[in-house]
Amino acid sequence: MKKPNVLLKSTMITTLLLSSTLLVTTPIYAHTENQQLSYKTLNDLLTDDGHSGWSYSGLTGPEYWGELSKDYKACSKGEEQSPIALHNEDTSNEKWSFDLDYEETEFSIENNGHTIQANVEGSSSNTLHLNNTEYNLVQFHFHSPSEHTLDDEYFEMEVHLVHQDHNANLAVLGVLIEEGEQNETLAGMWDLMPEDQGEATETITLNPSELVPSDLSTFQYDGSLTTPPCSEDVKWSVSDSTISLSSEQLQAFQDLYPNNYRPIQDLGNREVGFHY
Repeated sequence: MKKPNVLLKSTMITTLLLSSTLLVTTPIYAHTENQQLSYKTLNDLLTDDGHSGWSYSGLTGPEYWGELSKDYKACSKGEEQSPIALHNEDTSNEKWSFDLDYEETEFSIENNGHTIQANVEGSSSNTLHLNNTEYNLVQFHFHSPSEHTLDDEYFEMEVHLVHQDHNANLAVLGVLIEEGEQNETLAGMWDLMPEDQGEATETITLNPSELVPSDLSTFQYDGSLTTPPCSEDVKWSVSDSTISLSSEQLQAFQDLYPNNYRPIQDLGNREVGFHY
């Protein structure tokens, strides 16, 4: 685990401070022959209704999100917002049981104007079980630097694996990323990252379990999307250990998105649980 470099720190202070471009996905239920769900990204929905004019800096940055649209009111008025500062000594017992079951899956790759995102193609059985509720993986995306902090330290990046249940409730697994060995699992995705907004012409296949530390333990708390509309009632699990990207892989992403994070939000009266 390491602190971000001086350039990242100074840029953060200038911008203010999380993430999840949870350009999350909101389900559009389609009664197809096999009764599969089709998904439309939240990013598309924002574009459809003309509310895509938010950013990570200036007058459309995180400090002003709540003023850009009445639909973004939670960004400034919400009481359970993300991301938050995590501390090893400030946790309670687990808030929910936690079980992952991932498999080799095909993903499309897009630059959505806020991050690089991988979207599940077709049907899959990538599930996250929290207590008795099953959530299905719909996409994962990245933030630089990390949106969550651990014991007051930022990390070079953070990946958010976004899951959704059949009632459109969201659960996100956040994994902190630090500089280290090249990440072979993501090498193919990095080769296809579009420099401009749009979707790559090729897809990739990977097992999302390889993006998760093998000794996974997680902080658990009730939070929100880290991007507009900052909707709450999101179940957050954030790993207390890291995965790595090489310095070249980090730089390749940061050349596109050097500061796509939301500042730390007030914890308020929330408790943070911990699952071993």
